[in-house]
Amino acid sequence: MAEPDSALDVDDAGPPSRRRFFTALAAAASALIGLAIGGPLTALALAPLRKGKAGEGARVDLGPLKDVGDEPHEVVYPITLEDGYMTRKAKARVYLVKDPAAPSGLAVLDTTCTHLGCGVSWSAERKAFLCPCHGGVYAADGTVKGGPPPRPLARLPFTVEAGRVSLDVGKLA
Repeated sequence: MAEPDSALDVDDAGPPSRRRFFTALAAAASALIGLAIGGPLTALALAPLRKGKAGEGARVDLGPLKDVGDEPHEVVYPITLEDGYMTRKAKARVYLVKDPAAPSGLAVLDTTCTHLGCGVSWSAERKAFLCPCHGGVYAADGTVKGGPPPRPLARLPFTVEAGRVSLDVGKLA
């Protein structure tokens, strides 16, 4: 029988060698490090699938239907804004307006100008929504009367139940 020509040849039938022990130890350490890094990365990648859509099915009470008169009625409500890992409380505004063409006779208008996203406000003197930044003018029903806005104010989804108006924030994009 031939003699091994180096000390690197290992006999598989014999007791575990130091080389085999350290190879197994390195493989176990590599697997542990892979799990430590891969587990959180996998959880981070799959988090949007678990979370679902924020505010899904949520509603905000905008008050009684009887508050809506001939002029638009402003309603301010609290919202939670999420940006990455941070959340903060803020306030949002909408206007409730009469709309004879709608089945409920009501529309909920967003206060964001369709030109560049400025906030519009109702002017009782001019009987119009005015954008202070670029001179956009909207009629009481949200249609464009003048200025640069390309489209009318957005109409938001809402429901009327038991004489109260609720904004369907789960359906907002």
